[in-house]
Amino acid sequence: MLMQKTDYIYMITDNIMVYQISLPSDLRGNQLHEHLNKYDEKHLKIIAGFDKNFLEHFLIISKGRTQEDLADILKKMEKISYMIGPTGNLNYITSNQKQYILTKLGSLKLNEIKEAKISKIADEQLEKEFGTSHSTSTALENQLASAAFYLQSIGYNNQEIQEKFNEVREDPSKLDTLFTLQPKEIYNIPQEIQSRTTPPSRSQPSPPAQSTSVESSPETQNAIEQHVHSIEHEITGERAKKVDEIMELLKAHVKDNMNQSHERVFRQIHPDRLNRAFKMLRDTKRKSKRMNLYIEWFFCSHLLSNIEVKVEHWQTSSAAGHGSAGVYTAGINFGRYDQIIREFPDNKLAKVINIARRILQNPTKKAIQKLGQDLIAETGFDEHLYFTD
Repeated sequence: MLMQKTDYIYMITDNIMVYQISLPSDLRGNQLHEHLNKYDEKHLKIIAGFDKNFLEHFLIISKGRTQEDLADILKKMEKISYMIGPTGNLNYITSNQKQYILTKLGSLKLNEIKEAKISKIADEQLEKEFGTSHSTSTALENQLASAAFYLQSIGYNNQEIQEKFNEVREDPSKLDTLFTLQPKEIYNIPQEIQSRTTPPSRSQPSPPAQSTSVESSPETQNAIEQHVHSIEHEITGERAKKVDEIMELLKAHVKDNMNQSHERVFRQIHPDRLNRAFKMLRDTKRKSKRMNLYIEWFFCSHLLSNIEVKVEHWQTSSAAGHGSAGVYTAGINFGRYDQIIREFPDNKLAKVINIARRILQNPTKKAIQKLGQDLIAETGFDEHLYFTD
């Protein structure tokens, strides 16, 4: 999958939202996008892989500095982030230790960054925090706390995690095995959506896990129609002309697979993404289930992208002596995951679509971010994304 510069920028902004990182007033809204756009694709790829500690540190040190000023630091941060991620040998390092390590970047040379060196710096933090009498049991609990986020990211619930942790407490040598467990299904209906969704009737049983069917209860369909109506606005000029041209080609290929609601939403999609949709559908046989799944993906994901969620940030008032908490609203651009879902098998794509439809019936910030989080994990950055505080 070929990622572009804008993809990495949107991934970084999504991570800021998911991590609930407080932004300074001069990086709110479009200013953050402009700030990140100063970096080339190579460096944005590194930043997109940072966990919460590393991303917060980058936002602090990058203020007023050029890309050239930070090139060496970003290389150091990238090297360390691989060591301390869930797949690295230093995956047990805690948030406080990470913060301490980041304060030592200036004194480290790139070729000096080895696992033994980083581990020693992490131990220094423990000694400062707990003294030399820092107990083995406390260190183990810190390591287990780090492991919890990784296990959650690969599908284990709290009860299963605690059972695994009890085994490690009895035999600490089993700690490493926590990071070799087989992943479970990461895509699941967020709890608040699952509990508040109307149970399926006998006439519409819930599809099995391997089903490629799209759920369509009357309640969900009614909610989706309201979203369809809410996003419609008139488009004119060159954009309208491009949309008409692409839609003519697209409809000629999909024929009766596209209903009126689908068309209304597709006409609101930006021409660049609409052209991508056409190419994906053009390469799909009209009678295959994949055709309907692609149409539903573009339909539902565009509706989700238009739902704005509140995100906390820090704003400074001229009348105040210090910053105060505020919020801004933003939508998650699910469109950049088009290339990711292209690789999904039919049953997996259908499951993601059904989750999206459930969310549209009862949209919540947590549910929308959960789906975006799972999709980001498919890009290869999951080892950083889920390793949060």
